[in-house]
Amino acid sequence: MILFFGPPGSGKSVQGQLLVERNGWAWLSTGELFRKTTDPEILECMAKGELISDDMTNRLVDDALKDLEGAKHIVLDGYPRNVLQAQWLLNNAPAHKREVRALIVFETPEEELVKRLMGRGRSEDTEEVIKRRLEIYSEQTQPVLDFYKTKNLPIITVDGLGEVNDIHERIQAAVVQQDLV
Repeated sequence: MILFFGPPGSGKSVQGQLLVERNGWAWLSTGELFRKTTDPEILECMAKGELISDDMTNRLVDDALKDLEGAKHIVLDGYPRNVLQAQWLLNNAPAHKREVRALIVFETPEEELVKRLMGRGRSEDTEEVIKRRLEIYSEQTQPVLDFYKTKNLPIITVDGLGEVNDIHERIQAAVVQQDLV
């Protein structure tokens, strides 16, 4: 599995989809899993900009990984979001005959993130909710990167600014260089 890591609006979903299309891989987005749900508890959390509980998120990811058993590689977008989820993934990936092979980190300035998110037109993307999601990212998700560094996993940093195709080519080159294809 290749993990896409970065704040909301950094381009993870767009770039993840481009990468899987180009290489014939599978894309797994917890954001998509949450948006497709009809669970009122999840919908309420999303409306407030809060994160979904670890147990519920892990269960959704576990079920999704079962559904993707035949995929060569999986690009995981939006998960893990905290160290407990990161530990869960390392512990449970082998049950799905998977391992975390690399982490791709998107670096994008906050003002660009807010601009992108406001432009998506999603009902949950109000300025207040966006700022809260960015705060949560800084507080809870950033330590995941430090956790994975201690596990000596390849960490690829990508500049999240620029044209979509230019960013994609940077990612593809890094994936090839790390022999992940």
